[in-house]
Amino acid sequence: MNRKNRLIFLLLAFFLLVIIGRCVNESFSFLLNQFWFTSGFFLLLLLSLIDQPHFSKDSNIFVNGTTAWVSLLLVNTVDRNGIWWIFFIWASYLIISSYLLMWFRSNELLNEKPIVQITSRINRQIGRPEALFSAFFLWGCILQFGKDSNKLSPLFLFWAIFMILNLPALSAIINKLISSKNQDQNQKAGILLNIVSPRIGEVSLSPALSTDIVGHDVVLIKNDRILASGVLIDDRIASGQRIGRIAISKFEEEWANISIPGENEVALELATSSSDVNNDKPISVVDVGTEIDKIVFFIHPNQILESGDVLWVVINSKRKAFYQVISASVCQMALFEGNQKQSVRVIAEQLGVWVDKYYRFEPITWLAPAGQLIYKTSYSEKKSISLPKMHEEVGNVPNSNFPVHVNIDDIVTHNSSIIGVTGSGKSFLAFHLIEAMIKNKIKVLILDISRQHDIYLKELNPTALKRNTEVKAWWESDSLIGIHQYANAEKGYPATTADFVLAAFEELSKMKLERGKNSPARLCVVFEEAHSLIPEWNQVAQHTDVQQVNKTARTILQGRKYGMGALIITQRTANVTKTILNQCNTIFAFQSFDQTGLDFLKNYMGEEYSHAISTLPIRHAILVGKASSSTRPVLFAITDMAERWKEIKDEAPNDPAVDKSIKTQ
Repeated sequence: MNRKNRLIFLLLAFFLLVIIGRCVNESFSFLLNQFWFTSGFFLLLLLSLIDQPHFSKDSNIFVNGTTAWVSLLLVNTVDRNGIWWIFFIWASYLIISSYLLMWFRSNELLNEKPIVQITSRINRQIGRPEALFSAFFLWGCILQFGKDSNKLSPLFLFWAIFMILNLPALSAIINKLISSKNQDQNQKAGILLNIVSPRIGEVSLSPALSTDIVGHDVVLIKNDRILASGVLIDDRIASGQRIGRIAISKFEEEWANISIPGENEVALELATSSSDVNNDKPISVVDVGTEIDKIVFFIHPNQILESGDVLWVVINSKRKAFYQVISASVCQMALFEGNQKQSVRVIAEQLGVWVDKYYRFEPITWLAPAGQLIYKTSYSEKKSISLPKMHEEVGNVPNSNFPVHVNIDDIVTHNSSIIGVTGSGKSFLAFHLIEAMIKNKIKVLILDISRQHDIYLKELNPTALKRNTEVKAWWESDSLIGIHQYANAEKGYPATTADFVLAAFEELSKMKLERGKNSPARLCVVFEEAHSLIPEWNQVAQHTDVQQVNKTARTILQGRKYGMGALIITQRTANVTKTILNQCNTIFAFQSFDQTGLDFLKNYMGEEYSHAISTLPIRHAILVGKASSSTRPVLFAITDMAERWKEIKDEAPNDPAVDKSIKTQ
């Protein structure tokens, strides 16, 4: 029975009860001071029709018991006979047992211990309004008029009409007479056809529904009882029929009744409001092709997701496992009678379980359950965070408040690289990381043929290094940044690079090492336009450059134990020596189109992420490696630092040596 029918039924029952009361009392005084009327109308009718029209939960039983207990205390002391005490014990039992059930229950009833299931089901029978307050009503009538009074007959008849006869059917007929055809169609959204997976149902939808109902909350109802609730995730028209799919988010206690054969169909109704506290909406279910490191699912073509969106699935112990949308493709499936259905097949890679204490994702060791609901994470205002020492925030997961941060010590000592085309945002990220190194008292030697670092980092008072012989004095000074800009690279870029790296290593290696222990980060060598400074063997300008690049690679490898590392910045991965690039344990991959570079990155982050690199928006990157706050690759939006260097950008000289792309990022 829908809400309008229940309201009509309530009004009919109320007027009938008032008329009978007036006849037996010959006045309306009973409306305020007679127990049988308060128990009959306020408790039996209101609770049965308005508060608990379908079934009573443990919380409802607690309220019913409390209401009954308070009502009994209002009975005069002289009228508290043996029946009163039975009712009092009955109400007290319901209060205590239902409260304990609410306290101890943590799972669905079917998954609880047998004693919990039995107690709950008994309570829901003896504690429902029809049972508890029917007894109150009948006892109140006898208490008021006496068991031999002929005034009991019309009151007992009223109770029989309410409890036994089909007065709801009469209210439904009246509702149909006063309702238009369209209103009735809107009330019934569709019929359940079948259950195709544990949490997916196919439904026949009413043609009167609007065309934009995908994503609307729905309920499944049979015999006026709610069986389950969920969300409509698909809406199609095939062979003249409107067919939809629903993702079931919650099974009610009456769910097992769906299998009981009978004349009544399982109806689909649109819910008036969402019951989800977090506003996270189920969009699909875990489908075929899901593996430990990813989930696969299908959505309606009209449903919109974005690359990088965060999804979650409930895994063991009710924990949320987070995944990130990486790729999608249109696919086609056969329907009945030769019809075809197009859907979007989405692949979301695993991020892991979020750990609030460390602001990071930890890996999941098993795949998401088949048929489990997939939710899209709703965005909330980003909160201020307190990162661990030596960690620096570099951005956040798109359309979420999950921060992405890196360990600056690991960035240096385990070598890192920033890869991406001109204008993708890699230079601003490099400036940000260098500032973080300086903040943590790590010296930075920048080898820069673009001449942009001296401009954008001028507030940090960098020291200009014209020759490698000046490295010693810089190292012993208080200056934390030294920059060489290759103004007179007579020996060539690779040879000059090797000389500066070796000079820095010689100063650093003078320190004494602790046995079996590497030094923390002390020096980072930044290779700007690395494809020119440390080129691959087949990209060198002269044959001797190969030996110079190998010298640089050996020095970087040996320098790790002294706290020396490298930050490689390049737009041409294929042209950078793999001897050094393979030593990079952390990679920031911006938009890139070079197939050789994409093949190289695939070894680090997997095929799905490497395919996503070519479609990354500006200031978006994929982070993978030891320094990352995620143990798995993560697509993230770089913190917008355009304002940080806006004034410097506007004042940058029109020098051909300065990377023009930085001015347009």
